[in-house]
Amino acid sequence: MSPVQRLSLTACSIVTRADVEGAVGRRVNDGKADANGPQSICDYQAKGAMVSISLQKLAAKPDLEVEMAAMRKEMPEAVIRSAPGFPQAFYLDIPDAGTQLHVIIGSSDHLMISILGFGDASQVSAAAAQIARQAMKRM
Repeated sequence: MSPVQRLSLTACSIVTRADVEGAVGRRVNDGKADANGPQSICDYQAKGAMVSISLQKLAAKPDLEVEMAAMRKEMPEAVIRSAPGFPQAFYLDIPDAGTQLHVIIGSSDHLMISILGFGDASQVSAAAAQIARQAMKRM
């Protein structure tokens, strides 16, 4: 997914610590922000676990089938599945670690919610969806 322009919002401004704690049911630290041009990342950590939010401006709307194929090649052990309730999205389940929810918003925003170390994909997928919906309300 190719970036194009600077973001006006940041990952930490669209997902708060309270949002993350409400979704995962555990306390996390304050978000650690990292912004670089068209991408903003916010990491919330708990002992042995992390929720990472990534917001990225893209040059063009990506072809999800191409993106999913690239991820399958990069991480063959992962499982890619649909994300009900989101028109342009998919989950990338990482065995024994958690999941990532990738959502394309409009034609140029890529939102990724990564929840690792809080349980397997079946335990954290609803939390990822909850966080994504909250983030989208603020965008």
